[in-house]
Amino acid sequence: MIELLALPGWNTPPLELDALVARLTAQGYPPAVTREDAGACWLEVGALRLRGYAVIEGNELTAINFELTAPDPEPARRVVEEAALALGWEIHPDEPGDERDFEDE
Repeated sequence: MIELLALPGWNTPPLELDALVARLTAQGYPPAVTREDAGACWLEVGALRLRGYAVIEGNELTAINFELTAPDPEPARRVVEEAALALGWEIHPDEPGDERDFEDE
């Protein structure tokens, strides 16, 4: 499993959950959303074996920890990266040892 942490970029406008859902849906991967409470929810795209734990403060997303569990995680990684880029968010490896540096892309 690969974990990626998505965080708002510098001076990025606030992002609501609906905007992220719309972005993933526009890429052809509408996520199922399961709310845990007012401050968190899970986003799941079964076709990519991708899920993300989203932290919400008020109506704004503050962080998302994505889990990529497919044997080939590259399709899910591309979807996450494209959505993040379009929304002004940054992606960082969330596990020690994940040597891919997203800052260089």
